[in-house]
Amino acid sequence: MNSQTAAPFCANKQSGPNAVHDIEIILPEGAAASGAQMFRDLFDAANDLIPAQHYRVTLRSLLSPLPEDPQLWQRRTVIFLGDIQSRWQVSPAQRSRLRQLLRLAARVVLVGGAVFLPRVVGQLKTSPLAIHPNFAAAAVEEQLVASDPGQHVASAGIVNSASSPFAALRLLLRLIRDDHGQQIANALGQYLGLSDSSKHEVSKVSLHLRQRACGDTLIATTLQLMQDNLEDPKQIRELAAQVGVSTRKLERRFQDKTDTTPLAAYRMLRVERAHQLLVHTDLPLAEIVVATGFGSRTNLRHWFKKGYGTSPQTLRQQSFAGKTPTALPAYN
Repeated sequence: MNSQTAAPFCANKQSGPNAVHDIEIILPEGAAASGAQMFRDLFDAANDLIPAQHYRVTLRSLLSPLPEDPQLWQRRTVIFLGDIQSRWQVSPAQRSRLRQLLRLAARVVLVGGAVFLPRVVGQLKTSPLAIHPNFAAAAVEEQLVASDPGQHVASAGIVNSASSPFAALRLLLRLIRDDHGQQIANALGQYLGLSDSSKHEVSKVSLHLRQRACGDTLIATTLQLMQDNLEDPKQIRELAAQVGVSTRKLERRFQDKTDTTPLAAYRMLRVERAHQLLVHTDLPLAEIVVATGFGSRTNLRHWFKKGYGTSPQTLRQQSFAGKTPTALPAYN
């Protein structure tokens, strides 16, 4: 297998806005594609929270055509999605493709009965694997190394394993953490209900800016203060005083780290909150104006249209019709 691992990703000025990490989900022959839906949902949610870099998910079988250029596989994660009922059987015609996939992939995820696949082509090392109890006896016969009892996920180098598809969701959160940091992984886990919620709401605007700032503490603290004061916005000089820096230093740090200003960031957090209230509540527009600190309908309408390209009234009509734009608002 390839010895590469995916480096943690920190969005900055050198990171392209259209960077893509390919996720290849390999299914056994005859398996229903619906079995991979919760994995698709996980990566769709990740894309929703991490606009700077996208995961692109493709479903294949072992005999599906592959891109011929090996360079395309340098950032590719291959998930072999087995179940907990049956060991994944490989025909002679599939073995060469399996060997190729295991050799080219930057990261390999073995789920359920897929833990036996590397053994089939002689590429299994002594890395501990998360093995479902249904396969424990067969694993001993095949001389697989099991992880500690009760451990449902395991990682060693590029080889990752999960005892079941449900356990694999936790494992994939770990891989997303490796790509984007603990904060993004925590937020995604909360967003999907895979971990306990924090006392603060998940804000896509805040997450995007924190990611661009590569975890800068001053910016993270300021953004949290902004989120805590959306209804009655503070002056930027007040925020600067609360975090213990000058207004000029705070503005320069935001510009250097996020390519935007504290004022624009604060405004987009309030516009985002207005979007949430318009789509998910039936609050009158006048109350939403108050809840987001815009002062007047005209002011809210101006900044909302600048951020989302549509008016608050149009968005609410679209939400009732089931056609709600969810794109991240513009920052400047």
